[in-house]
Amino acid sequence: MIKKDGRHYSTEELVDFVTLQATADDSARIRQHLDAGCKKCTAAQNLWSRVLRTASRETLLPPVSAIQHVRQAFAIVAETRRPKRAALIPRLVFDSAWQPAMAGVRSGADTPQRVLYKTRSVSIEMHLEPVPRSEQVNIAGQVTLAEQTEVLPPIAVLLSGRKGKLASTSTNDFGEFNLAFVPEDGLRISFAMADSEELLVPLDGSGLRIFYRN
Repeated sequence: MIKKDGRHYSTEELVDFVTLQATADDSARIRQHLDAGCKKCTAAQNLWSRVLRTASRETLLPPVSAIQHVRQAFAIVAETRRPKRAALIPRLVFDSAWQPAMAGVRSGADTPQRVLYKTRSVSIEMHLEPVPRSEQVNIAGQVTLAEQTEVLPPIAVLLSGRKGKLASTSTNDFGEFNLAFVPEDGLRISFAMADSEELLVPLDGSGLRIFYRN
């Protein structure tokens, strides 16, 4: 059984249900939906329940941006539209938002942020900073290969949102790139690597929401 509007519950809705963040009405509807025998939503609910149990055994809860990154990664994997290139989502291994600001250092939407993503062979470092007197955010990044011994061939970098392409560029000889954009939901940045592989980074999961304008 699926919802009245013909859809299954989203990852975000099921995570909120499992973590007891959903409203009482939403929780009741999700419980009724699961009890009716929806296999897809039940499998997702069981998965996030296991994640929650694992996290509860840790001394520290995982950072919010790490949880958001996993949520967005699941959302990308669950999409029915598949890219022509083989897609891989790197791990978020560092986010400066995980660290408390030092005394006397201003925090908030004007504070630069550094994130680092990795696969076995590729590292992607990005510095995100609001453009003064603008709604835009600038990304200054660098792609590094584990066994890089010479000039890095250009890599196409594409930033997109829910409605499609927002900005694009290519890396230089050192793997560096720059992009400017206005933050919105559903952001992701992709890197067209060699051998028909594409790296997809869900920016909503990088803690980028600290830059969002209300």
